[in-house]
Amino acid sequence: MSETYSIGQFSKKTGTTIRTLHYYDELELLKPSIITESGRRYYSDDNIVQLQKIISLKFLGYSLEEIREFLHLSDWNLMDSLLFQREEMLKKKAHLERVIRALDNAIDLTESQGQVNSSIFLMIIHNIQMENEFKDWLKRLLPNDRVEEIFNISDERERELNRLTADIVIKLKEAVGENPENPSVQELVGHIFTLTAEIVGGEDVLFHEIIENEQLVESELENDPLFLASPFSKKEEEWLEKAMEIYLESRGADQYDSTS
Repeated sequence: MSETYSIGQFSKKTGTTIRTLHYYDELELLKPSIITESGRRYYSDDNIVQLQKIISLKFLGYSLEEIREFLHLSDWNLMDSLLFQREEMLKKKAHLERVIRALDNAIDLTESQGQVNSSIFLMIIHNIQMENEFKDWLKRLLPNDRVEEIFNISDERERELNRLTADIVIKLKEAVGENPENPSVQELVGHIFTLTAEIVGGEDVLFHEIIENEQLVESELENDPLFLASPFSKKEEEWLEKAMEIYLESRGADQYDSTS
């Protein structure tokens, strides 16, 4: 005959709190083998087996509602369920990896910059969060293999690029209000284009394949204003846009225009 245990004994034996056992009872996940007229609950070895099933399914990521459905079925498609759950876990793993990357970048940025402007901090985090969407968008402008190369960089290189970006953005914010034609402002704008060109594979790529598709770029950003986070206010963006126009004119950017 199977041994029976009071709810307190069963709790200690299985490492499950009494509160949790009551909750599982309410959900009809794990019913006591015996409930006396006075309401005392007694569990058996069969309940231990049932609890182990619940714990195992919880470990695999199933919700209590899903577990209840599984336990009440005499037969269920285990393979389909496991494959689905594995796919869900891979998604969660990818999300956690992005979160860890974002934290590593934030820590590195704080160590190198000290007190970080909140808009710059959020830009770095947001761009990591939206990386897959940005990759899909960039593939509309560049060959797929080139886009994959752009993102196939080491963690250290990514942190370095974020440090350089943050430094340029800080200096540009400090320069807002100056004449956009000032050599110091134009030098900072030049740093933006140099860094971007290095990332995408050279000036020919930047000017000929990306800037040439300016209308597509603007259309995407207008349709999804949260697509890329900007560390600049509206006023700052207007000033920066003017400074960039002056820079491009000075560089003779139209030399890259295939229609010229």
